[in-house]
Amino acid sequence: MAVSLDLRRRAVAAYEHGSDSLDAVAARFAVGRASLVRWLALKRDTGGLHPRPSIGGTPFAVTEAGMGLLRSWLADDPSLAQHVLATRLVEAGQPPASQQTVGRALARMGLTHKKSRSGPSSASART
Repeated sequence: MAVSLDLRRRAVAAYEHGSDSLDAVAARFAVGRASLVRWLALKRDTGGLHPRPSIGGTPFAVTEAGMGLLRSWLADDPSLAQHVLATRLVEAGQPPASQQTVGRALARMGLTHKKSRSGPSSASART
């Protein structure tokens, strides 16, 4: 949960201008001691208390080259299952990708694809 800039300023000012301990100031403002320590370090390092920008998340496992491979394989054989495509990506020197990741890659390309080869149909299984 993001803490307001106003609360950060008041808590840091109370610690810097008072004689209370970190624990006492943290308790008074109902914030964690570690948060107060981080805000003090942030002010020391940057001169302000604005949150640092997000550095991003985990990059997508299927590269642009991998997307191209998927397109070409499916153009040649549209019946390939996702687990087969995932195996082929690794064999082609691409980063490992799960069946689910291949499914997300196909969705990004605007394609839908079956997850595995179909077994006997439900109608024939009943007889």
